[in-house]
Amino acid sequence: MSTEQAEGSAPPDTESEDEAPTEPAVVAGEYSWEDFKAEYYYDENGEPPTDSEGNQIPFEPADYLGFDPDDLPGALSFGEDEATDLDDEVDRRTVNVDPDIDEDEFFTDVQGRTTYANRYDLEKAVGPSKKSHFYEIERYWVNKPYAFVVIFHSEKENEKKYYLVEPYRNELEADVEAFLTEKLRTAIKYESEEVVAEGEEKRRSVIEQETRKLLERYDIYEGPVRGEQSFLDQLLELVGQAGGEEAEAGEETEEAGPIEGISARPEPAVLEEDPETLTQYQVEKLLYVLQRDFIGYQRIDGIKHDINVEDISCDGYNSPVFVYHSDYENLITNVYHGEETLDDFVVKLAQRSGKGISKRQPQVDATLPDGSRAQLTLGREVSDHGTNYTIRQFKDVPFTPVDLINWKTFSLDSMAFMWLCIENNKSMIFAGGTASGKTTSLNAVSLFIPSNTKIVSIEDTREVELPQRNWIASVTRPSFGESEAGNIDEFDLLEAALRQRPDYIVMGEVRGEEGRTLFQVMSTGHTTYTTFHADNVGEVLKRFTTEPINVSKTLFTALDLVSIQAQTRVAGRKVRRNRSITEINRYDAENDEINVSDVFQWEPEGDEYRQLSDSNTLDEIKFDRGWTQDELDEELFERRAVLAYLISNGLKTYTEVAATLQAYISDRDTILTLMANDRLEESLADLRGMESVLIDVDPEKEAMVPRPDPTEEIRAEAEEILEEAEERVFEEYRGESAPEISFTVSEQVQSQSDVVVEEPRPDHSELDEVVERVAEGAEEADGPEDEGAHGADTHAYESPSKDPNPESEPSPELPEEGTPEETDENEHEE
Repeated sequence: MSTEQAEGSAPPDTESEDEAPTEPAVVAGEYSWEDFKAEYYYDENGEPPTDSEGNQIPFEPADYLGFDPDDLPGALSFGEDEATDLDDEVDRRTVNVDPDIDEDEFFTDVQGRTTYANRYDLEKAVGPSKKSHFYEIERYWVNKPYAFVVIFHSEKENEKKYYLVEPYRNELEADVEAFLTEKLRTAIKYESEEVVAEGEEKRRSVIEQETRKLLERYDIYEGPVRGEQSFLDQLLELVGQAGGEEAEAGEETEEAGPIEGISARPEPAVLEEDPETLTQYQVEKLLYVLQRDFIGYQRIDGIKHDINVEDISCDGYNSPVFVYHSDYENLITNVYHGEETLDDFVVKLAQRSGKGISKRQPQVDATLPDGSRAQLTLGREVSDHGTNYTIRQFKDVPFTPVDLINWKTFSLDSMAFMWLCIENNKSMIFAGGTASGKTTSLNAVSLFIPSNTKIVSIEDTREVELPQRNWIASVTRPSFGESEAGNIDEFDLLEAALRQRPDYIVMGEVRGEEGRTLFQVMSTGHTTYTTFHADNVGEVLKRFTTEPINVSKTLFTALDLVSIQAQTRVAGRKVRRNRSITEINRYDAENDEINVSDVFQWEPEGDEYRQLSDSNTLDEIKFDRGWTQDELDEELFERRAVLAYLISNGLKTYTEVAATLQAYISDRDTILTLMANDRLEESLADLRGMESVLIDVDPEKEAMVPRPDPTEEIRAEAEEILEEAEERVFEEYRGESAPEISFTVSEQVQSQSDVVVEEPRPDHSELDEVVERVAEGAEEADGPEDEGAHGADTHAYESPSKDPNPESEPSPELPEEGTPEETDENEHEE
């Protein structure tokens, strides 16, 4: 501002005399000292203020601005230095997050409310000394809205870190948590055994009810009266999703709106007028922690929810928890156990697994309730660092053949080869070292087992997961005491399996003498799949044909294929690769050796797979099925085309892959028709309705499975196969030349009709015409001559390809011959 302005001179009048304004002119963007004085200096009469003696108080701009306006450049320089220091302090005190993440979206649940774990909790999880050199790589939810994981890269230590972020508890909340924990232990002791037997959800409900009772009893939280209703139901009612029913007349309801504002802030207890009363947000945090500790896996519960984690381990007292991440390998976490808490945790793990652990028996192998394997050690008797544990995670949703192709664990050609072999009852062993992916591959290729066969699986720890419903899952059981009485091992289960008349036997892993019995079963015609620890085919042969397994070499030739898998590195990244698929051909008595040959082999130089020779196994299949060489080639190519179609169209979830493969095995014409006409994806909901296959996957768990996308090389190979399939396979299934099976499946997807014909029709008439012709007994209608209501219904169950979902609705009974009025009435109802 100029000196004249400081003295109080007004800006020149810019209006003309003819257009004199009624009010003083206002110039946008200009604010004079006189304006400032009128606002901050003059008294209510618009006069300069005076002191007690009546002397005018001089106007000093520096008193109001905090700096001398004549030294404006100096003041600006000082302000710039202060702003720089403030920015540096903010950088030191905040986490370096990924700028591409929309945090508003990330920290908002599906109802549009703030999640219980949020950015504040992230800042609390990372110590001040680490924030300057920690940079976020990836962030994802593992138990929304309560827990998420952040992968950091530490520039100072040049390593990656795994941070589990959960709601932070301040001192008040921690004290309330400890108080409630002791009270709940007493309250839960008196709950009936029926509650424990009813499952996890019921136990969660009991803990919530008891917690709310305690909070209200001790006047810690004044919430609405909720009775015995679960908190989830109440929240759904508040947002209008629990049925929409209004409260009964005369009954007042106390509504608690969405958690936002001060209630969603991290430490509202110190902001509210009454710090002794908890907010709804704090109560929800406490409920999560209490349910996590009483029902879940305490401090590692969030890690247990992470489907990317394969192993969880703690090596001793006051040691951090380590995880093996599917993308980042071994990572150190921010989770620690104290000495006492670690002992208690390991004892509880053993108890939940039905095992006992003590100083007398300090080591235990256990199976956790979710199917994960655990090795537990208590105390320092056998471990110098003290109590430790290692948990091998069990995946609720298995990987599929498409995943293994996209990972390049197998090539597309080798996967199609295994498909044809497994479908035609060829036995196979998956061999490799620890964590080479043997069981993962076994689970994936089990989708090639036809659903119309009977399967018996034998394991000491549940790892095999199959979609086929005609499946007996057998698990070993140790003895209840120190003696061997009551012990049921793999050998016992294998003997029992022979009496269950299985078509396929899946054995989790062969370790000892049960392998001899397994080969005896294999030689009697039972198709068998198992895993085995060995690094190459020679070692497989040596270990099976010597003690303790000691299978004779002639008996060993009952096996058809051996898949050797390994964990290796490609371009510095740890990967799993199928080193070879080897055929077991025959026993050479003259040289006392078993003749083997590699069909597919992995070449590390280019990370590629190469087919080395023609397959004797395929020749056996061709002979058994009575196929010509052209027919064999066509069968193999069709399976390559199905896998290529799934890859090219991004159909990679367990539901999509399992439904497609099982439907193709049951009725190839249906799937090829849907593929040829690009209607497979819209028909998957009906294909998964096959009675012989149970594909029931939790969508939330499926969404968390880290399924890989195909590389450009794999996608190009799939597109090339599909281009060849256009003329070689799809042409006869497209358009007017498509078989009638296309109508009976794809049209029913839209009409949801259960009326089915057994033979192809000359044209695609409307459904009411079909009913009318059957009702009138028209001779031109194809199918059995005496086909009526019961006949059509029977055929619907006998032919899955013609009725993809026979249980959706009962078929309306077709009328017998009668009057035209009766026929019209039935047509109207239909």
